[in-house]
Amino acid sequence: MPDILIINGSARLNGDTQKFINKLTEGIACDHLILLEHYFLPYNYDNQYPQEDQFETFAKEILFHKHIIFATPVYWYSMSGRMKNLFDRLTDWVTTNKDVGRNLKGKTMKLIAVGTDGELPDGFITPFSMTANYMEMIFKGHQYFNSNDAISEEELAEIKKSFFSFISE
Repeated sequence: MPDILIINGSARLNGDTQKFINKLTEGIACDHLILLEHYFLPYNYDNQYPQEDQFETFAKEILFHKHIIFATPVYWYSMSGRMKNLFDRLTDWVTTNKDVGRNLKGKTMKLIAVGTDGELPDGFITPFSMTANYMEMIFKGHQYFNSNDAISEEELAEIKKSFFSFISE
């Protein structure tokens, strides 16, 4: 099993986020989870979920990897709704299922964001870095791709080298 897990929060299976994931991870051993392919409800303060809710099964996959990369399109200056739903459900791991949540400690987290603006909106990475801090994970930064810009092979090679440099640290 690879050490790297990439979680794609896009609403499209083959959208720009997936295209950039594919480019960035070509030749890199990693597992992929696509939020669109899994059913789990928004966070519930009563912690009551129907049997068909797949959050626990889905999220426990995170525990089998050292490096977690969240990939999301930029929707309305923020992460996708599916990604936000996943982050909200992590509340289950700091309230009722703390033993599971504690297993995130020491894992590394990175972010891939894909949008159409020149740069990420102010505060975009804050939920990722603060969640990593709260969960005692190590936030190792982000890579933003503007889907309107072409990337040369040379640029992509440099981005890959820089993006995955945290693994050899």
